[in-house]
Amino acid sequence: MLNIQNALDTLRKDLHESYGHSFSAEEIDSKLDEVIARHLKRATLDEFVPVMVERELSEYFGQHRVHVRFASGVDPSLAAAAVALTKKRAGDALYVDAAVTHPENLSDSHMAHVLGERGLGEDPARYLDEVRTVAMPDYIVYLGRDLERDEAGKDIKIWDIEPATTVEETRELADDLEARVLYMLGKLGIEPISEDAPVNV
Repeated sequence: MLNIQNALDTLRKDLHESYGHSFSAEEIDSKLDEVIARHLKRATLDEFVPVMVERELSEYFGQHRVHVRFASGVDPSLAAAAVALTKKRAGDALYVDAAVTHPENLSDSHMAHVLGERGLGEDPARYLDEVRTVAMPDYIVYLGRDLERDEAGKDIKIWDIEPATTVEETRELADDLEARVLYMLGKLGIEPISEDAPVNV
């Protein structure tokens, strides 16, 4: 039963990530609890309950929120900046995160300073959400042509990013990243949030 509960807990998290832009947390939890209770009541083999629940809820909630993951190898500040800029421009219209990196790889870059200039304030590491490696994104975007491609994604994109060593180069890099984010949103059919809108990332 513990494995089933773990699967259902994981499903709950996935549902919030996939449909949180269209449904409130209360609506998602209420519907999930209702469907779980119904399937558990009539199930002869409990281990199939998570699969049946997921199938029914996918049909109920409809199109999931697109999930984009950025990967930047040994420079996590670059992926964190891409996440911050995407959240700034997309809001809740898509789910965005960064590939898991090791703390020892945190780089001494100028990106935190440049993001602060743009009203994104905190250290880019703030935007490195904890992600489950089994949650395969719709798109994995590699920030650099020569990066090791060790992330699984349904569709892989490669952005040829030039490294930056000075503050001015980092500003240009942030401009480049934001332009690419805007292009990506256009391709996904997402209307970008205006520069004048309050930032809530």
